[in-house]
Amino acid sequence: MVEAFVLVISIWGNNGTDWVYTGNQYIMSELFTEEQCLSIADTSNWNKIRSNQYYDLQFDCFNKEEYNG
Repeated sequence: MVEAFVLVISIWGNNGTDWVYTGNQYIMSELFTEEQCLSIADTSNWNKIRSNQYYDLQFDCFNKEEYNG
């Protein structure tokens, strides 16, 4: 059986020393294979425009059965 993965986009903030999770995330409702999810999350597929150096987005893939988001 093929495992199902979800794409999670989370928001991180820099407090001047470390990057910390802000508590906000988006979870794509579509399910993917691990390979598909990692391909979508790969930074080469996105154009990044950052106007605030203290915030950033992180793209991760999690096994649907193991994710508690």
